[in-house]
Amino acid sequence: MTFDFEVLLRLFLSILLGGAIGVERQAHGRAAGLRTHILVCLGSTLAMVVTQAFGPGVDPGRALAGILTGIGFLGAGVIVKSNEIVRGLTTAACVWFVAALGVAIGQGLYVISGVSTALVLIVLTLLSWFSHKVPTLNYHTVIVSAKTLQASALDAQCRNLFESEGFRIIAVSSRIVKDPTLTELTFHLRTRKPPEIVRLTEPLLALPHVIQADWD
Repeated sequence: MTFDFEVLLRLFLSILLGGAIGVERQAHGRAAGLRTHILVCLGSTLAMVVTQAFGPGVDPGRALAGILTGIGFLGAGVIVKSNEIVRGLTTAACVWFVAALGVAIGQGLYVISGVSTALVLIVLTLLSWFSHKVPTLNYHTVIVSAKTLQASALDAQCRNLFESEGFRIIAVSSRIVKDPTLTELTFHLRTRKPPEIVRLTEPLLALPHVIQADWD
């Protein structure tokens, strides 16, 4: 490997291809954007170049395993869970990909690196539109609070309302307090269409004795 040209080519190529993935992620407002993806790709490339510089006595497979394992912790840092919503999984996968991309570039696999980058960009752009067209299951938790001890009647009324709106009731839990009078029913629901939460809250509040309805 000629240092003057080959090493510099690999380093600049890692910046170019890693940056292409980073631009797409930054355009979507993700925490790991252009700079993060470039640094991960460049770092992986540099690690493989340094490994090769030590000669045939160094196992590149061990370097590869160390890079991908370490990047797993960085990818986990961009995953955010808020209530039932999980964000950052695709970005975490992209960070892991650019690490593997940097390894491929560091090994001089230019064609594979270019083709795989193009495929990832296709997945992130074209398939993003297609994935939103695929019907998916939505899960929701609804807590209905009422000033009554007639939990069975309240349960039946809520069930009728949810089933008429196309929800499937997965599970129900209850909390009943005698003094002060309070019944809380927690419904775990599933549906194939995004619910109109504001519209559905109104009939829940219209039920007898109901004082509060919380959606999650």
